[in-house]
Amino acid sequence: MKKFLSILMASSLLFSLAACGNTASNVTTTSAPQTTAAPQTTAAPQTTTAAPNTTAASGGISGNLTVWLDNDDWATALITAFNAKYPNVTVTTENVGNVDQPQKVTLDGPAGTGPDVFCMPHDHVATAINDGICEPFSADLKTKYESTILPSAIGTAEKDGKLYGVPYQTENVALFYNKDLVKTVPTTFDDIINFAKTYNDPANGKYALQWQVNDAYHNYFFLTAFGYSVFGPNRDDYKSPGFDSDAVAKGLAYYTSIRDIYDVNTADATYDATVGAFTKGQVPFTITGPWAIADCVKNGVNFGVTKLPTINGVQPRCFSGVQVAAVSSYSTNKDAAFAFVDFMASPDGAKILYDVKGTLTALKDITNIAGLKDDEHLKGIEEQSPYSDPMPVIAEVQMMWQPLGDLFTFAWDKQLSIPDDQAKAMDTYETLLQAAGETMK
Repeated sequence: MKKFLSILMASSLLFSLAACGNTASNVTTTSAPQTTAAPQTTAAPQTTTAAPNTTAASGGISGNLTVWLDNDDWATALITAFNAKYPNVTVTTENVGNVDQPQKVTLDGPAGTGPDVFCMPHDHVATAINDGICEPFSADLKTKYESTILPSAIGTAEKDGKLYGVPYQTENVALFYNKDLVKTVPTTFDDIINFAKTYNDPANGKYALQWQVNDAYHNYFFLTAFGYSVFGPNRDDYKSPGFDSDAVAKGLAYYTSIRDIYDVNTADATYDATVGAFTKGQVPFTITGPWAIADCVKNGVNFGVTKLPTINGVQPRCFSGVQVAAVSSYSTNKDAAFAFVDFMASPDGAKILYDVKGTLTALKDITNIAGLKDDEHLKGIEEQSPYSDPMPVIAEVQMMWQPLGDLFTFAWDKQLSIPDDQAKAMDTYETLLQAAGETMK
């Protein structure tokens, strides 16, 4: 169900938004990690109409525009500010989870019911390009974004020298800790293990560190601590997933050894039971990302964020994710669509993203974004950022998630030995490749 926003706001509203917008501490909505998130529900219809802006539309941009976004509050704020600059554009928005948007575009676009602008995690970009649903950006816009967007982020939306989307948000996991339950911030996993020995009470379900133990995105760092890099050092060789490597075997051995401090099966380590419990002040440590900050703040948890603890003296590398906004190749108003995406990737768009969702922009320079540069929680996320690698951008990354997740599930739940677990992951990956018409040979 669509929420129709025809918001032609007076100039004073834009100034109000910039000066008095909600800070991250007032955020009440949380976005789940976009690599595995379930589809989000659609909000009830709502129409908001304001007095027309008397300012002339910039560049003559006008007409109707449909955008898909994953957060209603963010959509409202973003469209309000966009209409202050482009008052002659009537924007319709629908709440769709970013993971689901590319596939929906392939179905709805040809039928004429799709969006002009849609978003996706960057590991979906290659498939979206191959499916022909992304309109390439002009050379001028590409040059502009290469000067304003983080290089590691902009590279996730490029192919064959062309740019097919604009990264607007970056994220990675880190260690969250409850300051009321933890007196010394750990720097090694041994520190957490030693803390757990005196804190844990398994009979009452009390554990020091609770996290989603079988999620591939969250647990990849256990393997990198032993030298693993999926799809090779550049994460671009789909014929070399490396699930059967010695590095993975060593990483899984360490990973399963810490079940002693969190002795539950994967089925019981849900988001609500782990990260959700932390956001309610019930757990000393969790491993999660910036999407959990809003609930922690809302619930009044006294918490801090820092980089992941070292493992055997090695700082592990985690996955990083980039959220990308693209213009649909099926758009009937591409001028307005590119203007909207450009606004999303601007400092004004970044300020709204931070104020409403409390997340990090993909811009290089955040010094002019009030609040963001001084946010202590996002600083903790940024501490891990130098030790993060963008998820692979090759299309075959979509075949990676199941076998990589199964590696953690079968090892943690002791369903398979580590060698058998690795062999099964390789078989699963090869089967998925073959189903897609590809081969490892």
